[in-house]
Amino acid sequence: MKTFTRDYRITGDYSDKFISYFDGMKPCILDIEATGLDPSTCKVCLVALLVQKENGIRITQFLAENHYEENRVLDAVMRFLKDEGIRLLITFNGQAYDIPFINRRLEMNFSDAHIDLFNFDLYRFLRKGTDLKSRAGSMSQKSIENYYGIYSDRKDTITGRESVSLFNEYSLTGNPIIEKVILTHNREDVLQLHRLMFLSLDEPEDFDAAIALHGFPSSDGRLVIRPYISRQARLLKICGEQLYDPVSAAFFPDENDPLYVQFNALSSSYEITAPLGKQGDIFYIDTEPLGLDLRDDPEYVNGFLIMNPRTVNSISRLITDRIIGEKLSF
Repeated sequence: MKTFTRDYRITGDYSDKFISYFDGMKPCILDIEATGLDPSTCKVCLVALLVQKENGIRITQFLAENHYEENRVLDAVMRFLKDEGIRLLITFNGQAYDIPFINRRLEMNFSDAHIDLFNFDLYRFLRKGTDLKSRAGSMSQKSIENYYGIYSDRKDTITGRESVSLFNEYSLTGNPIIEKVILTHNREDVLQLHRLMFLSLDEPEDFDAAIALHGFPSSDGRLVIRPYISRQARLLKICGEQLYDPVSAAFFPDENDPLYVQFNALSSSYEITAPLGKQGDIFYIDTEPLGLDLRDDPEYVNGFLIMNPRTVNSISRLITDRIIGEKLSF
């Protein structure tokens, strides 16, 4: 296995809205190259990881020199994430491909390791929360790069499919020219994704509504939250996944607590519901039975919080944090 690093003087922070949901979680942009699409039979051969440094960014790549070094690449990736203190992965279609592929390959290599970090998938965020596809023509990363005028900045000349055949040749010959080509393609993917994080996060008309569709973290990254209002039932529903240390538990409403709570360790899922009041077209929640002090929120009125996309998200995070801290702290 070979390791490569490259530094760039690209500084700056992602949007304030993004930071408000992910503040304190060190991010890492991740992209993999594999020998095919099926993780049961194909292998990870190259991984790029981009992290922000004080004076810019650093891209680290782990490259297998042949088809028998996948375990070394996977071990290096997991060690990198731990040593760097990464708590947030940023990918493009990583929820469907990169992360489950790595986890399946870890399993196939008889490893006990598992990626259980929150994954902000820019593809999923833009597809669910914007109409970008109608303007960009496609939701491929390169199409979105072209829409924002940065595709021409790429220094690679191959596709992901071509990188598969090139790696097969490289594993037999060790050709340094091929090595450079596949490294450049992989490195440009994470570098361009980093640039898209600056360019595209303002796409949604309502960032809070878009991030609720995608999901956001709570409880130190233990839970993924996807809240919504069930208008007919007059309920706030908080659903999602348990990313690590999944538990099974159920709590039912009583005179002291109006919440219905169900956690399922087998499926790593959970659901919480809270009753809402309604006045005209406006939904609101009584904060007193929840034990939450929200008097500093501009939507707080006489013990009630008016529901809108921002307050739905904020109170959902407070509720899940409270449940984890008080009810599931065992």
